[in-house]
Amino acid sequence: MPFRSSAPAIASALALLLCACGRNDAESPAPVADVAPETVAAAPAETDTAERQPLKARAAWKPTPLLVPAEARDALLMQATEAERQGLLYGNEPLGALDLYAALADADPPMPEARIGRERIIGLLRERFEAERVAGNLEVAEEIDAVLAVVSPAEAAGRDEALAAARVAATATAMGDARREAGQWLAPRGGSAVAAYREALEAVPAFAPASAGLQGIEKALLDRAAASVAAGEFDAAEAELRRAARVGLDPDAVQDARASLAQARADAAGVAVREANEAIDRLDLPRAATRLADAQQIDPQAPGLDELGSRLALVRRYGHFRPGQRFADALGGGIDGPVMVVAPHGEFTMGAGDEESGARDNERPLHEVRFERGFALAVRETSVAEFARFVAATGYRTVAERRGRSTVYDERGGAMVELRGAHWRRGYQGRTPAAPDDPVIHIAFDDAVAYAEWLSVRTGLRYRLPSEAEFEYALRGGRATPWAWGDRLPPRVAANLTGEGDQSPQGRRWGRAIRGWSDGHWGPAPVGTYAPEGFGTYDLIGNVSEWVEDCWHDSYRRAPGDGRAWVNPGCEERVVRGGSWASTLEQSRSAFRLQVPAALTSARIGFRVARDL
Repeated sequence: MPFRSSAPAIASALALLLCACGRNDAESPAPVADVAPETVAAAPAETDTAERQPLKARAAWKPTPLLVPAEARDALLMQATEAERQGLLYGNEPLGALDLYAALADADPPMPEARIGRERIIGLLRERFEAERVAGNLEVAEEIDAVLAVVSPAEAAGRDEALAAARVAATATAMGDARREAGQWLAPRGGSAVAAYREALEAVPAFAPASAGLQGIEKALLDRAAASVAAGEFDAAEAELRRAARVGLDPDAVQDARASLAQARADAAGVAVREANEAIDRLDLPRAATRLADAQQIDPQAPGLDELGSRLALVRRYGHFRPGQRFADALGGGIDGPVMVVAPHGEFTMGAGDEESGARDNERPLHEVRFERGFALAVRETSVAEFARFVAATGYRTVAERRGRSTVYDERGGAMVELRGAHWRRGYQGRTPAAPDDPVIHIAFDDAVAYAEWLSVRTGLRYRLPSEAEFEYALRGGRATPWAWGDRLPPRVAANLTGEGDQSPQGRRWGRAIRGWSDGHWGPAPVGTYAPEGFGTYDLIGNVSEWVEDCWHDSYRRAPGDGRAWVNPGCEERVVRGGSWASTLEQSRSAFRLQVPAALTSARIGFRVARDL
């Protein structure tokens, strides 16, 4: 009989009677399926909606025994399909797809489409059972299990085992949640939230509540790491990432966070390196050291760290200069001060040893001197022209000028004598004008100090006389031998001393001359005439002896070990270092020193200046 859509016909056709099997006549009539024509018409042929919609927990299910009139079969099949589309897979009110398919499959004659539908629903229930079990919805999974126990009893044992594992996982997950709430994320060992969640996942791999717990902990740790990075607390961020890695849920996320941390470290270290270099440019060394330490702490592998450390070390020792560098400070008016050379920091043994021939007691004991910083020393002795600029600028009158005399060399007598009218503008004989490039002589200690103070005023930098230790350190130029050139005469003349080949204008020769030595001058030579010494200076060995800042002491006992001048307030005797044009070989030794009254002026004594860096 064909299906008609009139309401009375449908109502009559869908009158279903209770099956007599297992029931008596006194039992209630079977429920009637309420199928509206518009509902039947809307039912699709195929759908997967049931797989997408969540199952709602229902009361315990048992199959509904139905008698199906032949005229209602098609309508009931459409109703079963609609129930499947809506996700009503089983149930009594309203009837689920499984109930309807089962009734139609068992009808006489059975409907093949209904049998296929029933098997499809059973397959969907198996899938939903596993999905709900893994999702932790155990009540729903147990309800589905009850249905499957009826329609697929052969698999009951496997489902029971799966449900038991899920209960274990649920218990472990609950413990993990409690520990997480208590802050026991990764500790104590074996008693942490992560340990409980892993126990749950061992029972049921991919157990959603446990995975969600691990994900929550991992995300919180990654968020903490990100906050630490934003605050510049990179070590704290690294610690949080190590904890996140121990969670082990999403290694890629942890690796991405590590890459972000590495970039943030590099950026922050780069800023610190740049700011440290800027501080060095300003000679703000405390700031530079702080930012260097920051950069090293932030990223020990940051580019430029080694160069920055070396630069800071150099600046600490040399300011803006380099060892061996030459420079001249501007004095204003287009005039530069004396050319200076940077002596390297370092240490040396000062004085003469017991075995050194010609050494005196005042050159002992040997002692170590260390220069923590470099210093600058005039490359050449102060020249007449340089001193003349000072006098012209200040109107300064030297001690010899005020006193009206100085000590000169008397060629007729071959000795040093006082001569009236001798002063810095005159030569070693005190009568003829000195050449502009000759070393200035007839200078007292106070005159040399006055020149250095003028340079300080004009440049804003600290010029001074060198200390005795600085002079000997530069004179030796790194050698520990008795002479700056070694322990025997050099193959060529190294300085202006009393050479065997020297001869005065009147034909006089030295009585204690250095054999085989002919430097070409009797009296001072123009500054810088001979070869440079070890640190790039000229004439420390000879030409004129030079004032240093130290007061005279009979020995080096209790002498400073840091290279500073050894000064006692009000001392009237100072130290003169280095040989002169009238010095013997013994007097040109590196350790040789002279005790001289500070007020003495002589044709054999000049000076050069030093400068702090």
